[in-house]
Amino acid sequence: MIDNARMLRTFLELVQIKAESGREEAVARYVSPHLHRLGLSVKKNGEDSTGNVIATLSPTPGRSGWIAIAAHMDTVPLGNPVKPVFRDGAIYSSGDTILGADDRVGIASILEALETVIEKRLPHPGIEVIFTVSEEEGLVGAKRLTSEDLQASMAFIVDSSSDPGHIVVQAPSHVNLSWIVAGKAAHAGIAPEKGVNAIVAAAEGIAAMNIGRIDHETTSNVGIIRGGTATNIVCDSVYVEGEARSFCEKKLEDLVKSMVDAMEAGVAKREASVQTKVQKSYTGFSLKETSPVVQWATSAVRRSGLLPVLISTGGGSDANIFNEKGLPAVNLGTGAQNVHTTKEYISERDLYTIGDIIVAIMTGA
Repeated sequence: MIDNARMLRTFLELVQIKAESGREEAVARYVSPHLHRLGLSVKKNGEDSTGNVIATLSPTPGRSGWIAIAAHMDTVPLGNPVKPVFRDGAIYSSGDTILGADDRVGIASILEALETVIEKRLPHPGIEVIFTVSEEEGLVGAKRLTSEDLQASMAFIVDSSSDPGHIVVQAPSHVNLSWIVAGKAAHAGIAPEKGVNAIVAAAEGIAAMNIGRIDHETTSNVGIIRGGTATNIVCDSVYVEGEARSFCEKKLEDLVKSMVDAMEAGVAKREASVQTKVQKSYTGFSLKETSPVVQWATSAVRRSGLLPVLISTGGGSDANIFNEKGLPAVNLGTGAQNVHTTKEYISERDLYTIGDIIVAIMTGA
């Protein structure tokens, strides 16, 4: 149903725009004229120059209600400019940076679906298009949204790296943990006994933690550690950062407590001290098959010629925040593979398929 050549052109133009988290203005400048040209009302949400872009398309006669469709404008750091390469029916970067299909495929599919719906005069409910900022740095843009920005009764996020036709209906809660371990500096060769090594103290705490896959619902990780200035100085300060995730709030609470306790006990064992910070990043969600937003999505997938597959994910997305704000939301598979790596790619077939699915979402029910 979509215009494949037009969607491919849009996607290729988008991936070559550098717009890392917090620097999305170039993408906003790209999408806003498209939305205006198609007759949508466009505004920016946020105080800085890189706020969310929100656009609305009123229902056609005989249709009522509103749905929201969202994708994020930022990417993880690029390193080098993206040079799209075609190979074996797929689109890659040239190999020295990411492709940025996460989430430029989401933006391209929404723009192409709008083009198709308006061009073919297809009946549709009210449509809110939301392009968010800084998703990769903690779902920041979605968190900025308020009830005044949203009038939809359900939302569809186009940002899962699963295959087209897959619908994410469950995702975990996520907690960030950080510690500043304080020891005591001393000369490592002359008087090491006068020092307290913060690296060793932090290591005691980390070694006592339960890290990795805890069970089928729960994971944890320590991913950042920084400290020290020279090999001949007993390190007096270390920064450690980790995370915990779970579909079960009680398990998450228990895991976070155990990680905090382990660090405090390990640090105390080495006669150091620690400052702990615990921050909830986002809340998990779980939607039933009978939920209206799930029913809408599965119907759209079927009308696109695919079999819908309901899945859970261990990662977070803007769907977590929409659900947390009381707006039921699912995350739709785009087909992007190996995201956040130099081997990222998307097949042309999947690119066009997700475009057709978004048309079905926009015109569904």
